[in-house]
Amino acid sequence: MKIITPVRADAESRKRFQSFVYGFYLRVRIHLPMGLRNRTNLIHYNCFFITTTCYRFLPLLVSDEAKKIITESITFCNKKYKASIVAYALMPEHIHLIIYFNEENKLSDYMRDFKKFTSVAIRNHVIAENQKYQRLLRYELDGQKRKVWKDRFDDLVLYSRKVTLIKLNYINNNPIKAGLCEKVEDYEYCSAGYYKTGKRGVIDVLHVEEIL
Repeated sequence: MKIITPVRADAESRKRFQSFVYGFYLRVRIHLPMGLRNRTNLIHYNCFFITTTCYRFLPLLVSDEAKKIITESITFCNKKYKASIVAYALMPEHIHLIIYFNEENKLSDYMRDFKKFTSVAIRNHVIAENQKYQRLLRYELDGQKRKVWKDRFDDLVLYSRKVTLIKLNYINNNPIKAGLCEKVEDYEYCSAGYYKTGKRGVIDVLHVEEIL
């Protein structure tokens, strides 16, 4: 009987195989229903592209006061979970973030605390401004009476320089695409101004080159 001796793959072959396996995992994960995604699979990664959206896609974040609630909560969660914001865009009905965890990945805890605090504060604010939100935010399930955020949030692990820069540019161009400004630096609730001029915005930003 002929004995076949295994051939040890070279470094480049192993790298291509690992990239293929991880790319396949990401494609499968992206198409899973949100409720079936197992975020513990990402425990060894520490940089994420996040999108969280208002209930019914309502424009609950239009006012400066609502955005202030968001920025203060992000600052609190950053300190609590030793995280940094690499990019952000606060839109009228959703927000985009790139969150980098300097130590342990605590994404689920971070987003839980963020949404819990902002839900109450934003709900009280928008109802005080306009009573129509008493009706529009109504959501009676499991003891909950009003709702501000959709239940889940979208997260994508940023596993390479290329993907990170693609998402960074997407976030920084979001206000222009939405017609909120003509120049990226004119919209103060986005990290584009920081990357364009170097000036501090409403949220402290860790420059992307510090993590790449």
